[in-house]
Amino acid sequence: MVHKNLNRHLAFIILSILIQLLNIVYGQAYIPKPRIGAAAVYIQSEFRLYYIGGYTYNVSDILANPTSDLFYLDCNPYSNTFFTWTDLKSQGVNIPPTVSLTANLEGVNQDSIFIIGGQHILKQSNEDYFYKYDIITNEMSIPVIQGKAPPARGGVNSVSYEGKIYMFGGIAPNADSNIPIFFNNFDILDTVNLNWQVGSTVNSPITRSGYTATLVNGVIYYIGGRTAQYTFSPMSEIYQYDILGDKWSLKTAAFADAQAIPGPRNAHSAVLYNDKIFVYGGAYFNGDTSYELPPKEIIAMLDTTTLVWSIPQINGTTDMPNLVYHTATLMYATMVVSFGNITGMPDNEDRSNKLSYLFYLDLPIQWNPIPTPTNKISNITTETPVATSDTTPLPSSSPNKMVIVGVSVGLVVFIGTIFLVCSLVYRRMNKNKIKTGEGSSQANGQDALNEIRIQSLSGDSVEK
Repeated sequence: MVHKNLNRHLAFIILSILIQLLNIVYGQAYIPKPRIGAAAVYIQSEFRLYYIGGYTYNVSDILANPTSDLFYLDCNPYSNTFFTWTDLKSQGVNIPPTVSLTANLEGVNQDSIFIIGGQHILKQSNEDYFYKYDIITNEMSIPVIQGKAPPARGGVNSVSYEGKIYMFGGIAPNADSNIPIFFNNFDILDTVNLNWQVGSTVNSPITRSGYTATLVNGVIYYIGGRTAQYTFSPMSEIYQYDILGDKWSLKTAAFADAQAIPGPRNAHSAVLYNDKIFVYGGAYFNGDTSYELPPKEIIAMLDTTTLVWSIPQINGTTDMPNLVYHTATLMYATMVVSFGNITGMPDNEDRSNKLSYLFYLDLPIQWNPIPTPTNKISNITTETPVATSDTTPLPSSSPNKMVIVGVSVGLVVFIGTIFLVCSLVYRRMNKNKIKTGEGSSQANGQDALNEIRIQSLSGDSVEK
């Protein structure tokens, strides 16, 4: 019965994907632009993945409408709008244009996204920005928070735990120098009582920006980033902060293979799965590099039980993209990577990433790109390309045979990826049931899709 129910779920998902890909072919009302330095928050109760802020490269658009983007991706396979985008900025929900911000789901009822800090594109300010977005009422407000507000800065990767948001370090432009200011502030926002607190900095990093912060059983793991303009933290250096003990410690990680040591990086991403932290992307640079370079080993895996780094086996259809300033979220066993810049390319070239990617983290890692509405629409156009905004659909035209073949291939690859993920989820669930001795009646009542979990970490600095 479980197998039959799962097959029905898969059939429904595949049908939904087919419908949405057809919508992609004929255009959607809203298509987000490529961006860097955005924040991402997943709301499990709503099956929505929210994206906030980021820099979209269109200066004239920012000047004409000086507000940050706020939109979400519908992740509910039972919805008629599954895998489509909804723009909230057009509904009056906005904040000043901000990049390298951080955001977390918290509040009394876990119904608010707290949007904090970042670097403000049009305005330099000595005070940070703080906003509260109510996901129920669809309203943005500026909360009154007691205590001394921390200084304005970006490059902070925050962690939320038991109603509090923890933020360390950061970076800000220096009005008197081309060398940015690095911070070692450790600020804690109590989202229930709405007050600022200061955490201990005893034995903490001196400064840190562009790192990742990952919560593991009440302990925050800080990985990578920079401590100065051209000083990168080695991957062997793992700072840990014990939340309950309010205590810092420095751990030294080992490497499973001395020939495959992951290189230092900035503005990367990380997700936790099966007690392992998967670090993806990032960039390295110094005074002699003309542009940002990809780090050695794009994906690295830290076993949190042994503190040993290893490079997981990866199977993909093409060369894996080298991304920086992107977002990464976890959906059950799948990491979803979106936006960001492609590293290893000169700054005068278009380095914006226009695709999203699925990484299934059960080893060996399987991954595939997800065709985006922007690319599909441009691919089916048979007329002369016209410069248009990425947020509006291009003129429709009749697809030719080659386009139909291309769309079909993309559809097969995408559906195959989803089928693989769901099948592996089913096998994992079945295996767990055998181990725990769960009865068939309990299994029949469990919806496989309720196992989805997504947590995001983002908010990297874009300052070099």
